[in-house]
Amino acid sequence: MDYRIFQSLKRLKKKRIQLGIPVLLVEVLVLLNLFIPGLMFRISSHNVYTRGTFSLLIYILLMGCFLESIYIVHIFEKKFGSVKFFPVVYYMFPCIIGATIQAIFYGIATGWLSVSIAFMLVHMQLQSFNTFIDEMSGLYNRKYLNYYLHKMEETENAKYFGIMLDVNDFKSINDTYGHLMGDQAIKEIGHILTHAIPSNAIAMRMAGDEFMVFVETGLQEEAEKCQARIEKRVQHFNDTTDLPFYLSFSYGVAKYDGQELRDFLAEMDEKMYNEKKVNLGLK
Repeated sequence: MDYRIFQSLKRLKKKRIQLGIPVLLVEVLVLLNLFIPGLMFRISSHNVYTRGTFSLLIYILLMGCFLESIYIVHIFEKKFGSVKFFPVVYYMFPCIIGATIQAIFYGIATGWLSVSIAFMLVHMQLQSFNTFIDEMSGLYNRKYLNYYLHKMEETENAKYFGIMLDVNDFKSINDTYGHLMGDQAIKEIGHILTHAIPSNAIAMRMAGDEFMVFVETGLQEEAEKCQARIEKRVQHFNDTTDLPFYLSFSYGVAKYDGQELRDFLAEMDEKMYNEKKVNLGLK
């Protein structure tokens, strides 16, 4: 879950010790049980297994891992907005329920059964999730955009602000540094938008170097704040990157409050194109 959210092997490697301590502790206790029967478990002369003094420690450590996963999701959402990932309950709740039942009722083995159910739910969710994800940017794709627009149209009293983004002079990145670097630029943009937008917004890649952000609000200032957050992230990238290119966007912002979708999209497109002409010095 940590890797799926943060997409960082470096971060995961740093957590190896933290994740390994509970495993090591249980292994040590199991080995000590050879010399101190009853520490973790006891097997009688009639070959009957009974739990030991510290047997519930395993379940306590498991609950700690589950709670840490929930905490990671909570912290990420608080700092960066919504997590583009399956809901944490899909995995955590079946495992927590299964582990709790097994801990309370000795002789009922529900732990691995609950893990199997959790993995099945996760797999089903990820299959659906991957259908709507642009592989390069990690954002939602054009297919999901069409679905989202249809949902907006069907929702009564829907109020949204749309922000259309076009990368300025993206062609020069491809022409100067090659298409592999152009692909890297798309990945960086996906990372920027994912971490910039608030929890009531969603980012998508329309096609090529065009992106779309929808903010579920009727307030102009919230859309402006979202755009400012994106600009701040772009500036941070430009100030800190080791890559040979810089990024900037042209924006087109429009409000949707029930008008024809084609008019809503056309307004964003026109505003974005006018800003792009100014940014690139075109007439």
